[in-house]
Amino acid sequence: MPELSHMLPRLILASQSVARKALLQELGIEVATCPTHSDETFDMSDPADVVAMLARRKLQAYRKEHPSYTLPVLCCDTLIWFEGKLIGKPVDQMDAKNQLQSFSGKAQHVYSGWALWYENQEFCDADRALVWFKDLDEPVLEAYLETREWEGAAGSYRIQGLGKHLVDRIDGDRGTVIGLPVEQLKRILEEKTSP
Repeated sequence: MPELSHMLPRLILASQSVARKALLQELGIEVATCPTHSDETFDMSDPADVVAMLARRKLQAYRKEHPSYTLPVLCCDTLIWFEGKLIGKPVDQMDAKNQLQSFSGKAQHVYSGWALWYENQEFCDADRALVWFKDLDEPVLEAYLETREWEGAAGSYRIQGLGKHLVDRIDGDRGTVIGLPVEQLKRILEEKTSP
């Protein structure tokens, strides 16, 4: 089974996500980042459909803004599904605190969608992982909020940083929680590119 870095030695990540870039670099992939700007509103309710659609929309925006490119282009989007609603990035510290308090001692679904332009084809899908939070007391919450790691993070935490201390366990691909379903991406590319 070939490594992802053999199929994708270099790519353009159309995102400003430091975490996604680091994850790809850990896999031995050379990454150039070029954030794209697209409409992130949606009126769908299925979380997997929403994140896949948003990732695809980002890819379309990138291809429109940059008509000539030679490397594969990857776009992603991540949202959290918790108690019947989609949760994105917090608007401020109080919002972050409320999000984290609501997760305390409970499980949430993290959905990450991706769209990849690879060898003149568009690939797109979404994956889900289940994240179980520890019981969070006030001192733990306040200490985490002071790190400001919650800024710009769906659900107000980053699993690849200090946010890992808030989490009890993950059922599924850790990459999906970080924001890029590495296992799914690898599997789909293998299926599509194998002779």
